[in-house]
Amino acid sequence: MPLEGRTEGVFRLVDELSETMNNAIRTVPTMNSTQLVRPLTSDDTPLLEQLYERYAVRLLTPMLNIKRYGLTGPTLRAWGSFRVVESPETAILEGLLFRFHNTIIAVDEDGRCSPGFCSIIDAENHIAGVRGSWELVSAIQMGVRRYRPTEWENSYLLRLSGPLLIDPALMAKARRARTRDLDLLADLYRDAGTMYRSRANIATRLEESRVYVVEDPAIGHRPARIASCGILSPEDEKAGLIGGVYTMPAARGRGYAAAVVAALSNELLQESKLPVLFYENPVAGRVYRRLGFEECDQWAVLHLRLGLSSS
Repeated sequence: MPLEGRTEGVFRLVDELSETMNNAIRTVPTMNSTQLVRPLTSDDTPLLEQLYERYAVRLLTPMLNIKRYGLTGPTLRAWGSFRVVESPETAILEGLLFRFHNTIIAVDEDGRCSPGFCSIIDAENHIAGVRGSWELVSAIQMGVRRYRPTEWENSYLLRLSGPLLIDPALMAKARRARTRDLDLLADLYRDAGTMYRSRANIATRLEESRVYVVEDPAIGHRPARIASCGILSPEDEKAGLIGGVYTMPAARGRGYAAAVVAALSNELLQESKLPVLFYENPVAGRVYRRLGFEECDQWAVLHLRLGLSSS
């Protein structure tokens, strides 16, 4: 996730006041019912699965994260937005929001959950931005009060449902990264701008995830270097999310990004898993589409800064 990389690891602790406020149940009246927003627990798993069945594509990547990190762990905390018509016991789960490090992930069908979710976001500290379904992020942009929106990016969710389209010789340039690559990977992402990843983050990915790289051999006095990288995380028995795709500027235009994405996708396809990824950069989008990826949902990324909103 791009926002995680911008200030990754800096604001992982939420102070006690914010946590106390957001453990409370929020109710927001609507025209014909009441929207109730509350923290989710493992008891809500059946309701989450029902929501996933209704919006399988939109909930795919959030559910991958929840399956990996849980609903209430140190890495991820989740809230649900419920529509209450008669009583809380019969409430219907309509939207999902969770905090992942300094980023909010929020999804629903059409933005209807924004009032309650805005109250959660405003009560949280050290939020860098919101990523989620386009309609909901658009409504959150107008509804937050404690934070000020500073930048908007359209984001597109792609999936590879058909065959992988790439020259095998190009894909063969990518290889599985090893622990001994940590120093070179840290060098690669140190100068990656918004794609920055810390050494600790990379070490964790090498240990827990699949990482593919393209290596430039040594030339003259220049030592060998890792020129491009892609990371698979998270994944489950049905799908895998590819991210962290970055190629150093001096090595662009050689197909390296396509090679690492193809190598990761190929492994997933061999395991009968669906490769999915996001992009905001149109150049990256063209690379992925040439590989056979197709758009399946539109998301957005909203960058935030603490300060009263002008909306």
